[in-house]
Amino acid sequence: MQKRVLIIENDQDIRTLVSFILEEEGFETLSCPEPKDLEPIHEFKPNVILIDEFINNQPGHRFCLKIKQSEKLSRIPVIILSTANNIEMIVEECKANDYVRKPFDVQVMVDKVMNLIDNTPLSV
Repeated sequence: MQKRVLIIENDQDIRTLVSFILEEEGFETLSCPEPKDLEPIHEFKPNVILIDEFINNQPGHRFCLKIKQSEKLSRIPVIILSTANNIEMIVEECKANDYVRKPFDVQVMVDKVMNLIDNTPLSV
């Protein structure tokens, strides 16, 4: 079964680029600028979620925390994408699994996604 990655990023160009890169690596992707709630996650059932720290109406880490506090979604690995200097602290606070600094190295991002998918137990 094809592995799925949900990309939450308000910059259309970055969404398109990240989707293209991950699809070339064999992933199925869904990208959106800013979900209003957790519904896209429930519907798409991603193996990994990439969240930009600076989405429009709320910081990405707040959305990450909502995911991690949801009993059904908390096991899905989350990677924060950010230019923030204090990204390590943000990741720790929101219980994200990893981060990728922007501008990102394509191979580093792909490796982190693959590593999290390979090391995550299957959901029930």
